[in-house]
Amino acid sequence: MIVCKGIRKSGKLQHCKFIYDGNWGDTALVEHEKFHNENMTHDEFWLGFDVPQFFGKFSGRDGKRE
Repeated sequence: MIVCKGIRKSGKLQHCKFIYDGNWGDTALVEHEKFHNENMTHDEFWLGFDVPQFFGKFSGRDGKRE
């Protein structure tokens, strides 16, 4: 799952409900990024995409998960 982090507008976070189950570089992601870039104003900043980290098994070192 790849999610859009939203935008920061006038110092405030505005969430985006875009969620995509696919691969990096897919057309849907490119089009969504283009949508944000074309609709930005001078006080907006797109935060990009992220892959949510789900709870997993602890690896036992430095609190990292496997």
